[in-house]
Amino acid sequence: MFSDHLSEEIIRDSLSTALLGCRVAYFRTATSTMDEARKAALESAPEGTLVLAEEQTGGKGRFQRRWVSPPGVNLYLSLILRPQPSALFQLGMVASLALARGLHRLAPGSLHPTIKWPNDVRLGGKKVGGILIDSSLEVDGGGFSIVGVGVNVNLDPGEYPDIRDIATSVRQELGHPISRLRLLGMLLEEMEQLYIRIQGGDSVRGEWSALLDTLGRQVRVAVGGQVYEGYAQDVDEEGSLILLRPDGSLWSLAAGEVTLQV
Repeated sequence: MFSDHLSEEIIRDSLSTALLGCRVAYFRTATSTMDEARKAALESAPEGTLVLAEEQTGGKGRFQRRWVSPPGVNLYLSLILRPQPSALFQLGMVASLALARGLHRLAPGSLHPTIKWPNDVRLGGKKVGGILIDSSLEVDGGGFSIVGVGVNVNLDPGEYPDIRDIATSVRQELGHPISRLRLLGMLLEEMEQLYIRIQGGDSVRGEWSALLDTLGRQVRVAVGGQVYEGYAQDVDEEGSLILLRPDGSLWSLAAGEVTLQV
């Protein structure tokens, strides 16, 4: 029988990263790992602290949407980071790119992840993972950022009518269950490498944009109650979407809700 048991000790002993996971806080049940990570950050938890829960009772995605978080089948985690101000805008790129790379490493011949702008990771055109960034900045450049990651690993989306048409899982794509611990290790390894790069002034925009399945498509983008339509032409260094509108003008749009047009 397939076993995928996790614990603080198992997680800590399995990681090969130097920074991410330097401290592990494991919860069987949490309202959300974002909430727990914020509490820990306010209590001066070190950078790289990993907060992971087996189950979330109040997990949220972007726009405060409920994130389906049943116990024992997925990854729900948050990381405490203290990025340089110049690196802050790339955190979403780093997290989604790291997850995509981790999934590809897991099954390079079978999993071909893409990213829906700005940071949903997809397999076969359906959402498998999402990223949430919550930053608390200070005037003197201090503060922290919480990077939340949710991944459908061994979930059966068919059991949840509200997501079964738009979501998938690693298990559903591969046809068999996989180790959450193994995927966690790959995700953190990829994220640590990318995070070190942006902290040193490097850009990951090119690698991130190469995985965007939004580019080259006609899209509708909802931002702050406004809806913009046009051709998704490119993304800039801060990850904003460059939209070519029907009148020929270019618009730069920060993170919004994208609908791909047929």
